[in-house]
Amino acid sequence: MTVLYILLGVLVLWLAVTLFIVSKLFFGSLCRKKEKKTGVDTSSLVVSIEAYKDEIKAGKEWFYSQDIRDIDIVSYDGTKLHAQIFEKENTIGTLILMHGYRSIAINDFTLVLPYYHDLGYNIIMPDQRACGKSEGKYITLGVKERYDCKAWTEFAAKEFGEDLPIFLDGISMGATTVMMAAGLDLPKNVAGIIADCGFTSPYEVVLSVLKATHIPAIPNIWFAEAFARIFAKFSFKEASTIDAMKKCEYPIYFIHGKKDDFVPYEMSERNFEACISEKKDFFSVDEAGHGMCYLTKREELRAALKQFLAECQDLYHFQKISK
Repeated sequence: MTVLYILLGVLVLWLAVTLFIVSKLFFGSLCRKKEKKTGVDTSSLVVSIEAYKDEIKAGKEWFYSQDIRDIDIVSYDGTKLHAQIFEKENTIGTLILMHGYRSIAINDFTLVLPYYHDLGYNIIMPDQRACGKSEGKYITLGVKERYDCKAWTEFAAKEFGEDLPIFLDGISMGATTVMMAAGLDLPKNVAGIIADCGFTSPYEVVLSVLKATHIPAIPNIWFAEAFARIFAKFSFKEASTIDAMKKCEYPIYFIHGKKDDFVPYEMSERNFEACISEKKDFFSVDEAGHGMCYLTKREELRAALKQFLAECQDLYHFQKISK
């Protein structure tokens, strides 16, 4: 009996320690960012942008010197969402830019903003829930954010007219957000999607990060799932881009660097394969890390995006005339 009690004691202690560690990781990784929160350290998995810091600083200064306005809307569950809007005179469409994990749009899209604006687009830059000036306590890795993205498309259709094409552009978690949103009932003037290094599902990316940071996946993923259900009211398996792509008929442009250590390159390959759209393209860069394709092959990607958007414009207006 003594041995049994010892084993039970060890098991209880192990469970208690595991729950404590998972709670620190969960709240540190998905709860709204606070200085004292400690989540999974993924810094080693994301390529440094130190070499571009001066250019990014100049880009931000340029952006904030423009005529920018702030807007708030309310999402499906009552969460107030914030965005910055950069309008273009005689615009040809609207781009909604969804930023990545724990970021804000101006950080993730600084260098592409002038290019998109010069092409003739209005730009909406939302803060995803639990980030920036948007409300929300928990990041849900695209599950609830997909409905927020839908709300922004509905806002854009109302604000700029139902005849003006809307494009969704996301990077990292933002790419997952726009891909998952593609499985929802969006306004008829949504004309195309750009998905840069998105992951397939919360469950798979959490497993991938645990593995890459040498944290045992089992049983940590089980406890993390329980925490997600109890506190953030979502499941890691509730939604996936694969399922969304199986019914996505929007033109979509996938982007991913083959040296991505944060979101595996094969996730975009699987998303591409699952996508049923008649117009889908894939831009990859052999030497690019996470979210670095635009910085690594800027001129090539600019040309590719310009062509993709132009083709989507032509297709959108042709279908509109046909109807």
